[in-house]
Amino acid sequence: MFKKIILAALIVTSAAFADFFSVGARAAANFGTAWGDDADDAKWGVGFNAGVALKIDILPVITIIPGLEVDYRRMGEEENISDAFYNYSSDQTLGMWYLDIPVLARVKLIPLVYLEGGVAFSFNLSASLDYDDTETSIATGKTEKESGDMSYSKFVNTMDIGLVVGAGVSLLDKLDVDFRLVLGLNSYMDENDEGYSVSVKHIRMQAGVIYWF
Repeated sequence: MFKKIILAALIVTSAAFADFFSVGARAAANFGTAWGDDADDAKWGVGFNAGVALKIDILPVITIIPGLEVDYRRMGEEENISDAFYNYSSDQTLGMWYLDIPVLARVKLIPLVYLEGGVAFSFNLSASLDYDDTETSIATGKTEKESGDMSYSKFVNTMDIGLVVGAGVSLLDKLDVDFRLVLGLNSYMDENDEGYSVSVKHIRMQAGVIYWF
């Protein structure tokens, strides 16, 4: 009898909280680059992120949405150097994996449209640099090429904090389409591979969908 009472209480409690909590799956495309004092040559790159989100209804027009996502960020850089002896060019791509924990507040403007904003706490999992270098001799015209990849994790800070602002549309009861801007607040690197101090921060635009179960 006691077990039946406990089971009934759990069912009633779950039903009551189901109106306030929803679990969803989110996937998004990332368009990112770097900004800051030392990010002049950074170019936009395409990445992605995917994970889960929890929707907590506080008021009819205010919702808190924490999430847990795996985030791949990608950006490029080109370098060209010429002197009396050589022409040198380098095409580099920096790819970074992060574990993101966004915590957002959503405000419904009208039933289908909402604004959202908050903070994303990101933890770097790995970073790698792909490069294609070309060097041409002015005197002989001979060209030498070198390409490869190297681990870049030791140059990337473990934690990254970003400010998130965005807007979205609820197309169906269980499907949201969102657009977010994530602006890094701290430098993701303290020094580059040459040992020079740098200040570079992430900036990303995301276009994503959330399906609520």
